Amino acid sequence: MRRRRRRTFPGIPARGRIAHRSLTQAILAFAFALSPAMAGSAPTNVALHVVPREILFFSAPAGVWTSVRLDAGERVLQRGADGNVAAIVTSQRAIGFSAVLNVVHEVRLPEEENLEAFKVEGNAATLLTRRRALGFSAATGKWADVERFQLGR
Repeated sequence: MRRRRRRTFPGIPARGRIAHRSLTQAILAFAFALSPAMAGSAPTNVALHVVPREILFFSAPAGVWTSVRLDAGERVLQRGADGNVAAIVTSQRAIGFSAVLNVVHEVRLPEEENLEAFKVEGNAATLLTRRRALGFSAATGKWADVERFQLGR
């Protein structure tokens, strides 16, 4: 009759297996706790510079600069870059840049369409105006918008 041999861990006595298992579980719990924080540190593939009368976007995947000229009197109200997207809101338009596709897309913002919120994160940029919600996608390289519900309309 063959005796079943217990699995041993080098350097850990048999009675220390429970401690070893607890240590392993603690390490795994710590790793899982860190993973959301590490997920937020995704590489940034885009760079953004605003200089007088010009916006410069850099796409790391393509290794190419793209320039957008600002009109006379056009003011930059908001700007942001993260992940694969850069976006700028000016007094006249919203400009989005996809580092993945190396493309710029812009939409006009009428003067009466006041900016309420702006956010750039990962693969998307969003902005809210009194009239619309707009989103820019790094995957499509385009802005999409929807009319917001307003009382009295």
